[in-house]
Amino acid sequence: MQERFRWTTIAHRDRALLGPVGDRACDAMLAAAGLAAAATPADVLDIGCGKGEWLVRALVGTPEARGTGIDPNHAFVADAARRAEAAGVAGRVTLVTSAFEPALVADRAFALAICTGASHAFGTYEQALRGLRRLVGDGGAAIVGTGFWRRTPDPGYLAAFGGSEDEMTALEETAALAEANGWRVSARHVSTLEEWDDYEHGYAARVREWVAAHPEDPDAPLFARRIESWAGAYERWGRDTMGFVTFVLVRD
Repeated sequence: MQERFRWTTIAHRDRALLGPVGDRACDAMLAAAGLAAAATPADVLDIGCGKGEWLVRALVGTPEARGTGIDPNHAFVADAARRAEAAGVAGRVTLVTSAFEPALVADRAFALAICTGASHAFGTYEQALRGLRRLVGDGGAAIVGTGFWRRTPDPGYLAAFGGSEDEMTALEETAALAEANGWRVSARHVSTLEEWDDYEHGYAARVREWVAAHPEDPDAPLFARRIESWAGAYERWGRDTMGFVTFVLVRD
């Protein structure tokens, strides 16, 4: 397993939704996307699908739909396959272990495209908005989850996770950018502090548990230092600085 995938696989062990979004919010955004009301059998695409939770829930709620999930982490894709099997939708799911490339879904128009916390699959958030628009048919929708700044980030916070201020904007600018790229924002969910704490505290706990259980592993010292820096930055700055919003965007 590549080191970058090893870290995220450990940090997300036993977690289905790989971001600061809870079960109720996930289901509400899928309902708002209106896939079940589609006039014809619908195709669903999830780019950066992780463990496939968004995709599987979309298919469970829409018996005629078929889904494609793409993610470069083979451990996550294997987990997605197990989830699809357990939910009874494995026969309607195609899972691809790969970085996203448009050629993987060439000449297809999807009723719903999902990209939550994975805008980097396209490059930037704006590039994701443009790329998703090319993949969604007229009247279709996208569910897009992305970070935003609640306030100007402290330089120390940016240094702690190797980020830059221009990676994100304020919430309303984030929504306006979607509209400027041809989408109508039909619903949004701003992750609550409880959702953030559940995600971040669990993330840190799983890495710490792994380090304690594998003290002889060559990655253990690095991971121990990294998680303390990560968790410390969240508590000192992150809770007040970074937000996460999930949009339902419609292509009129």
